[in-house]
Amino acid sequence: MSAARLNCKIMKYSFCPKCGNKLKIVKHENKPRLQCPACLFIFYQNAKPTASVLIENNKGEILLTRRAIEPLKGYWDTAGGFCEEDEHPENAARREIKEELGIDIELTGLVGIFMDRYGDDGDWTINMYFSGRIKGGEIKPADDIDDYKWFPIERLPEVAFNSGKSALDALKKMRAK
Repeated sequence: MSAARLNCKIMKYSFCPKCGNKLKIVKHENKPRLQCPACLFIFYQNAKPTASVLIENNKGEILLTRRAIEPLKGYWDTAGGFCEEDEHPENAARREIKEELGIDIELTGLVGIFMDRYGDDGDWTINMYFSGRIKGGEIKPADDIDDYKWFPIERLPEVAFNSGKSALDALKKMRAK
């Protein structure tokens, strides 16, 4: 990554969230970091945690949703979203499915953890994917979803994010054993 691109990415934030002074770029732990010269707060720009569920039915099909918002509007996607600050990923997965689809789910396992970017120049994400089944409710998509469909695991469409592709590939391998 070029120095200009690095400075552009690291300078995404200008002011200290603790005291409000202007942040400066410093070298800390062999990496450029943002630090406040007044209170010495170091602004670590960490990956954002997400939790998603690969919802399966009794036919071995996977429920995918079509994105109604950017990034990647119009692409098929796995159901899930960002974890809250104090939320366990399993609870985040259940909450996100309830918010996005209006259903209650039972988590049946951890499929894997995958790194990704949220959009072309978006933040890094740490994406935890669970397998799960519907345990109650009727599917009623939220406004960030414009369609949903069950797909055979052997014939999945192109999905929105690389982490979703990796998770679906991992689930296929798990189910083939």
